[in-house]
Amino acid sequence: MFSPPLLTKEGNGEVKLWYNSRMAGLYLHIPFCAKKCHYCNFVVTTSDSPGERGEFLDRLGREAAHYSPRFRGVSFDTLYLGGGTPSRLHPPEIEEVFRVLRSYFSFREDAEVTFEANPGDTGPGKARLWRALGVNRVSLGVQSFQEETLKKINRSHGAREIGESFSALREAGFDNISADLMLSLPGQTVSDTKNSLEALLRFGPEHVSLYELVVEEKTVFGALRRQGRLDLPDEETQVDSLGLARSTLKDAGYRHYELLSYARPGRESRHNRIYWDNEEYLGLGPGAFSYLDGRRYRNSRGVDEYLDKIRKGDWTASEEETLTAEKKEIESLLLALRLEEGADIRRFSRLVDRFAGPIGDLREKGLLESAGDRLRLTPRGQLFAETVFAELSG
Repeated sequence: MFSPPLLTKEGNGEVKLWYNSRMAGLYLHIPFCAKKCHYCNFVVTTSDSPGERGEFLDRLGREAAHYSPRFRGVSFDTLYLGGGTPSRLHPPEIEEVFRVLRSYFSFREDAEVTFEANPGDTGPGKARLWRALGVNRVSLGVQSFQEETLKKINRSHGAREIGESFSALREAGFDNISADLMLSLPGQTVSDTKNSLEALLRFGPEHVSLYELVVEEKTVFGALRRQGRLDLPDEETQVDSLGLARSTLKDAGYRHYELLSYARPGRESRHNRIYWDNEEYLGLGPGAFSYLDGRRYRNSRGVDEYLDKIRKGDWTASEEETLTAEKKEIESLLLALRLEEGADIRRFSRLVDRFAGPIGDLREKGLLESAGDRLRLTPRGQLFAETVFAELSG
């Protein structure tokens, strides 16, 4: 694998600076979790060792120092701390994370700074600290309000902690909270979805992200499915639950602006728009992706491998892909279809002609529709978006 071209030299020996096409996003992956959820296929560790946390902070500092010269003069528009569970970090550790990031990178004065948190880790003291450090948006991993469902998916919090977390965040001054809810979980009914939505709306989050369960092979749920022991909702229940969620959130004043994302006016996720608009971003931490200069890179997927490679000064990527002009155009089309407004047929006229057959088939199946000069997913197509994307991937 090649090293990301972040320190390539100009002819005069100067570090080649990265240009910002429109927006610049910085993502940091913090891998620590109290427990591993049964659906989780992310790069995480349940180690609570102070030594491993210290190693992570050291390697983060080295990684930031390595990449920062390329970004001189760039003020990042967004910073997103994800995981894993960033809220698992103790106050001195999170202070060190922000010290490192602000030492090596610059951010716009109005930058969106998002911090992922779990209800079980979000108390008043931590919330006040995050706010003081410049966090202005918290993404709270609610997932469900049903105690039995939370146990089934191996979450580390209960319904009571969700309310306590919202209270702590509001008291700390946060006026931009996003909440994650999961659909299609084992044993989950339409009534369960309705109850979770009603409970969530009582706390008035500014943004809601819905996530359909995807069963990955290398997870507990993957093993249970192979054993025939995973009780998933049928297709009708999935369709009805998603339809209920869509209508409930729209009726509550949320704008449905992306496949499974809903926001109050002006509260759309700026960081996620960078991904959906196929813009460039830098990723730090184990398993993090970067998309720069037309290439996509991924850091080492294992936490131990990440720590070891940076200790050795090995900056090669674990995965690397160069996007051809055509592949980038196809990706841009698929990303545009994720948005509520859909894809501009005029902009993608070449691809629309090329995929005329599959597009026609998807229309007949009720998964795609035309609205003026836009091509977009139908409500049913939103549920089976991966099927649509597979048909249009070339």
